[in-house]
Amino acid sequence: MVQGETLMETLLIKERDKQADEIFKKVFHKQLKSYTDVIEMSKEGITKASLMDFVRFLNFSPDQFARLLPITLRTIQRYSGKQRFSPTVSEHIIQLVFLVGKGIEVFGSLEKFMSWFNAPSQALGGNVPSDLVSLKTGTQMVMDELGRIEHGVYA
Repeated sequence: MVQGETLMETLLIKERDKQADEIFKKVFHKQLKSYTDVIEMSKEGITKASLMDFVRFLNFSPDQFARLLPITLRTIQRYSGKQRFSPTVSEHIIQLVFLVGKGIEVFGSLEKFMSWFNAPSQALGGNVPSDLVSLKTGTQMVMDELGRIEHGVYA
């Protein structure tokens, strides 16, 4: 438990985000203990090497993944492996980890989630979920839709 964090908050992150926690271990080689850890990781910055590990985990090309971020592929290419992204970009990458984790929980596998993630969704106004997540609002819309699917509420 982290100072200023309740036991309930610590337990909730473990219970809610099991898949995201597994991705954090595989990609960032860190155990997700609390949302405070997420804030610290964002402030510290995600390295390009860790980002590329996440890209490989998703089986995306760098170009495909760059479309999910609020920066261009060219900007990503200019970074060295150990160079860190800004807190804003790092936070976005971390939110994508949570999104993918939720998608795996809801659909049962990365492959099934990716199939949904890359297809138009009537509930999202006919938009393709992956086209929405380069912005925070779009990421939240997709996360909300995953929650509705998880609970059997289809719009």
